[in-house]
Amino acid sequence: MDNNELKIKLASIKNLKEIQKLNFMLFKKEHEEYDKTLNRKWAYSSDGESYFKKRIIEDDGCALVAQIDNKIVGYLVGGLIKKGSHRVLLTFAELENMFVIDNIRSKGVGTKLFQAFADWCKTKNVKRLRVIASSMNFRAIEFYKKNGLVEYDLVLESDI
Repeated sequence: MDNNELKIKLASIKNLKEIQKLNFMLFKKEHEEYDKTLNRKWAYSSDGESYFKKRIIEDDGCALVAQIDNKIVGYLVGGLIKKGSHRVLLTFAELENMFVIDNIRSKGVGTKLFQAFADWCKTKNVKRLRVIASSMNFRAIEFYKKNGLVEYDLVLESDI
């Protein structure tokens, strides 16, 4: 892939359906491989649609799309999060979900999306960036580590 073809841009409401489609693909993959508790149809639910609209439109949200030849091949959604009273940092951001279609992966698209999100965070005076990944998704974890994130918290769960 020629990087001259790749464009990363802020999503508009016109991109909502494509983002929902890609999130559906993400949740399907995550459900099949890592987390059976995910609602694969969430992206198309009223909650999912409302979430994506807010991240596209509101100032505390960031929705990015990756395009090659005017075709959306990936997306990233994140935003500012409220710090808990136990934190001293004032501005925190979370990369909430990201997906690049299979035949485009490992060609730099995810890195460009991540860098664009980090740049957006800097414009918001973010001091800390986080992402939550399925613990068995080694490929995603390595991607985030390559992009400067380190293990910080550990979440443990169990069926009861």
